[in-house]
Amino acid sequence: MFDEKAKTNSWLTHTSQSSQEPNKRMDDNSLRDTARFWLNQRFSYIQTYSFNRGPKLAAFNQAAKQRFSAVRQELLTAPSARLPAMRENLRCLERGWDLTSLLLTEGENAYHITASPVAIITADSLDAERLAAILATPVCHQFDWMCGPVYRDALAFYDAQGRLRAVLNICFGCDKMLTDQQQEIAADSSTYQRLKQLLIELGHVIDDKYQ
Repeated sequence: MFDEKAKTNSWLTHTSQSSQEPNKRMDDNSLRDTARFWLNQRFSYIQTYSFNRGPKLAAFNQAAKQRFSAVRQELLTAPSARLPAMRENLRCLERGWDLTSLLLTEGENAYHITASPVAIITADSLDAERLAAILATPVCHQFDWMCGPVYRDALAFYDAQGRLRAVLNICFGCDKMLTDQQQEIAADSSTYQRLKQLLIELGHVIDDKYQ
């Protein structure tokens, strides 16, 4: 039998040696936990992202509020012929105002408006080895928080040509993970604690307000 270190090294080697191969989509059931999600990834590097927090979010919210107020003010004096279009504009602003329900990506090249790249983890790095060990943790204990997830951190997997292969969105506030394919990924409660610490060490600013 392998000891835990040997299993982790073997697991990491499997991923690194296959970094030039395109991702092979597996059925939904194969991606249900972090261990199986990781084993399905073929990547050259991981870019970590922070979004839905920080100066970009504050600037967007301020601009949206100002635009919303301006359109409402215009409604008071606008001719009746313009009212339907202006009301539709208000509805669009209201729908677009709430960014918290969005994931990091919509398609391969459409990133969240508040997203900022933080760190790069190459497939053969020590940080990738640490990440592999964290995601290998068996799912034994989970919290079932009574809140809706707001994803603010993400791991984006790229191949050697810089093509986006997969994204793992993470909410540390309610311990949830969701892929770019809308697949929920189960993780042990300790996985979130260790992953949060790793991302903080890599430069993510994760506080109690914006987890």
